Amino acid sequence: MLTSFIRCEILFEVQTNLGGTMNSSKEQLNHFLVVTFNTILRLEEKTLENLTNNHLSISEVHLLETIFETMKKAENTATNIAHAAGITLGSLTTAVKTLEKKGYVIRERDKKDKRIIHILPTPIATFVNEQHKVFHERMVEEIVSNLSIQEEEILINALSKVQSYFGNQTSTN
Repeated sequence: MLTSFIRCEILFEVQTNLGGTMNSSKEQLNHFLVVTFNTILRLEEKTLENLTNNHLSISEVHLLETIFETMKKAENTATNIAHAAGITLGSLTTAVKTLEKKGYVIRERDKKDKRIIHILPTPIATFVNEQHKVFHERMVEEIVSNLSIQEEEILINALSKVQSYFGNQTSTN
């Protein structure tokens, strides 16, 4: 559901922001971005199906990934996780309840300040997160294995600009 919405939104954003009528190179770029994004999502979803037996959605895995990232800085509270994930606190609360019921996270009160509740992954969440990392590492390794160092640098530079564009779009909306 959410991934379909994101796919449509990206297609709309790319088409709209490239200006009504696209020339051939812009059409090619639009096609490349949409197809690549959708393909990556499908590959991730297929990997997750095999890994979790359809027990987790891609959104839930990405939320687990965010929880692990916030833990590195000891910022794994609901407010910090919601901010890092770019979702509302209410949406996070709903997602955490679901992940908790599925056995992927627990909530634990801070030992010093009992008002603070930390969201912690369970061992099965750690396994899923590690496998998700492996998926991305393999994907990147396969991509760069066919590139020269110069091509890799050019790709990184170009994708940094694409990332910047989408980052600006999400921060202004």
